[in-house]
Amino acid sequence: MAKTIFITGATGYVGCHLAHRFLADGHTVLALVRPKNKQSIQARIETAVTEVGPLAPETLANLIAIPGTVEESADALASSIRARFSGSIDELWHSAAIFNFKERERPLVEATNIEGTRHQLDLACQLNAANTPPRFFYISTAYCLGSQFNDPVPERIPDNVTGFRSIYEWSKHNAERLVDQYQRDGRLDVAIFRPSIVIGTPETEVLCNSGYYQVLTECRRLRTLLERHVGDEFDGNVQTRLQGNPSSPLNLVPIDFVVDGMVQLAHCNQLDSQKTNLFNIVNEQPPTVKDVHHALVTSLEMTGLKLVHPDHFATEPMNSIEKKINRRIAFQAPYMHEQIHFATDAFRQLVPRHVLPPPTVDLTYMDQVNAIFLSQFDDVS
Repeated sequence: MAKTIFITGATGYVGCHLAHRFLADGHTVLALVRPKNKQSIQARIETAVTEVGPLAPETLANLIAIPGTVEESADALASSIRARFSGSIDELWHSAAIFNFKERERPLVEATNIEGTRHQLDLACQLNAANTPPRFFYISTAYCLGSQFNDPVPERIPDNVTGFRSIYEWSKHNAERLVDQYQRDGRLDVAIFRPSIVIGTPETEVLCNSGYYQVLTECRRLRTLLERHVGDEFDGNVQTRLQGNPSSPLNLVPIDFVVDGMVQLAHCNQLDSQKTNLFNIVNEQPPTVKDVHHALVTSLEMTGLKLVHPDHFATEPMNSIEKKINRRIAFQAPYMHEQIHFATDAFRQLVPRHVLPPPTVDLTYMDQVNAIFLSQFDDVS
């Protein structure tokens, strides 16, 4: 049955894939879009969604841009929606977030990731007048419980969580608590989806500059700088150390697996409307840091990039180049040396393996994904 779905973050990596999937499935999508530059919000969202894949004009006509940001109040957002759409809304998907992680950015992160979530929860309560409010789906992160819940990360919200690796994790955890409270208060029917480190597929060329791709970008930058400095004598040996434990699992999960999993969960009839449904959407057969490192250096035709434990730098301090690259990947570094595992019992109860098998992220897969990402630089170098 066709639905009307309101989504935030639809110009982002996960959000644009979700919006594309909803449209392709025959739903109407209302996308909250931040006005930017001189491009219209309708053009912005259509560009983001059609980069995932082509859509017929009659399908794209079901995509409606709503001006606004998650920092705006629920009242303001409700007015913006009513000005462009008069029907009821079946689902609200909250995907928008910022990935800032430095302590000085805490006020901005709190305003966007926590208070922005509160605004969306309040908005859901206001929609549909006296009728049932839309179901609320919150896209969190599998790393929102800090480093004390690594073996495994449970599909629940524990009390007294500490040890966050960044203020981003802290903000996503506290946003989850807000979502859960609205369920406990009987105000909304909610579900929380926790993807791990999302990567692309060989079939799509939509690019992302965060997560794994940030590491790939910085390693490419390192190679380019050394190549320019050394000149023709450069043989690809960068002689640089990165924080990382070769044996640690690195939970890279393809975007199509994440979207398939979320859509199947959201639209199945077995979700318990009387509790907060929470699912880790992760790779149950993840590659190791060693595997990913091998694919990365192969794609970049680079040698001499050594993985070392962070403690190694206490006895052998970083040189200036190492300081720069390790600082630029400081957000990703903890996930490259910690042993992090995830529970998936709740997820697999509703999405069994024979329906959605664990993805295979091997050397061939990573080579293809890396090539797509690195091709964007070929055009400008």
